[in-house]
Amino acid sequence: MNSRERLWNAITGKPVDRTPIWLREGFPLIDGPAEAGHFTNGWQADSLYRQLFQQVAPYADAIEGWGIPGMNRMLMVPPAFIRREIIEHTQERIVYRTSVATAGDELYAIDYHERNVATTWHAKPLVTSLEELRKLAEIPFHVEDEQIQQAIDHYHKTREKTGERGILRLGLSSPIVVISGCMPFELFLELSLTERTFFHRLCEEVTQRILTLLDAVLNSGVRFETTANLGGSEQCTPPMMRPESFREFVVPYDSMIVRRLHDAGIPVNMHCHGKVRYALECMLDMGIDSTDPVEPPPAGDVSIQEARQIVGE
Repeated sequence: MNSRERLWNAITGKPVDRTPIWLREGFPLIDGPAEAGHFTNGWQADSLYRQLFQQVAPYADAIEGWGIPGMNRMLMVPPAFIRREIIEHTQERIVYRTSVATAGDELYAIDYHERNVATTWHAKPLVTSLEELRKLAEIPFHVEDEQIQQAIDHYHKTREKTGERGILRLGLSSPIVVISGCMPFELFLELSLTERTFFHRLCEEVTQRILTLLDAVLNSGVRFETTANLGGSEQCTPPMMRPESFREFVVPYDSMIVRRLHDAGIPVNMHCHGKVRYALECMLDMGIDSTDPVEPPPAGDVSIQEARQIVGE
């Protein structure tokens, strides 16, 4: 059984020859380790890392991501309204300014990369108030043919380079995370309580935007051999929110996306950290095919054994 068959069977609940080994971060099985000159991943040129990579890679299975332009965490604002530019570039840091044009105004965010640090640091969020969130929500949504063609091209390129070494995964965000991702988390938590009705309207709108983009891609005539991942819903689990918030803000909206993907024969994984004991039952109701990670205390609240008892076979 090759990696592609092994991963696909594991996610869809079919027999496998052994447990798949997917190393989510820092082990680029398909593209290989970065060279020393790479700004954020130059650390992968370290000799000890290279030795580790060579020992682990033969036993690991790859999941390669692809995406659809416009699937952003800024309320799915169309790319035509977004401008991103480098405003500072030194030996140790690259700073970016992302601007979004609203009616008669402009919102902007600042983020940056540091040398040999494989993450993005957010210095200023796009939205800092309810008024700015409403402005962002008023930007009209549309889909351009170029977005769909770019998504198809990305899929084919990723499929070709991955081969039988693994499976593909379409990256999506839970609608509630498309909202939270554009503002400070403290503001998100506050507004989720004080502006609950508005938040549900936003969740409905974002869900329809995601479905519109998905329909445009999935109805393009291409047969997609891929899985999908819904990310970020841990924001609706303890200690950030009460357990029931997952059923309120995730289940109704993500379920519609799961159904659309299943109609296209695409299995769905839900990436959800933290205390997921309650959320696991919700995922079953939603038809989620797999989830990661499952974390025991203190970070989480359920062991692998307990999780198996909850979800069954």
